[in-house]
Amino acid sequence: MDYANVVATISAMCAVYQTGKDVFESYYSDYLKSPNITIEAERLRSALMTYSDEEVEAIEDRIQGCRERFIKEGSGERRATCLCSVLTDVKDGNGGTIPDIDSWEETYIHLGCETR
Repeated sequence: MDYANVVATISAMCAVYQTGKDVFESYYSDYLKSPNITIEAERLRSALMTYSDEEVEAIEDRIQGCRERFIKEGSGERRATCLCSVLTDVKDGNGGTIPDIDSWEETYIHLGCETR
């Protein structure tokens, strides 16, 4: 499991929503090159320790689906719903708290993920 890739993907999606810019690939590349990516990947790995390998792989597959949607769609409700679904799964897997990674919690709140 490449947790750094998962962190970079979700963080880039959060950044797109936070800034209102549709430059996912640029953000994604920046996050992968971040000196903190290893630390953040470990935080995510720890958050998902209660999941089986198959469950983590299913989350990663859904994240990749969201990523493809982000690339294809400039904006939209389906993108927000997709991101909220992934963030909620990560939150649930971490005992009800979103891991302290970039702006994940802020995005979760901003998108109203609790009620989606």
